[in-house]
Amino acid sequence: MAQEFWVVGGHYRDTTFTLLADGGAEAYGPFPRYEDALLDWTDRSNRSRPVAAVRYSIVVTAPRARAA
Repeated sequence: MAQEFWVVGGHYRDTTFTLLADGGAEAYGPFPRYEDALLDWTDRSNRSRPVAAVRYSIVVTAPRARAA
């Protein structure tokens, strides 16, 4: 399995970014390439810029080990 890229995050309770606000986390993807995830992350980050307690990150899945 190839790596997949996800944009995850959302609205946090405050700017310590430790607890998500009610509504939970948001996840967008999977994206087959990092560049595709970066474009989505850029768009979401720019649209949420006025809200200091919103943060998104790009995460990658680890490839699964093959069965013997």
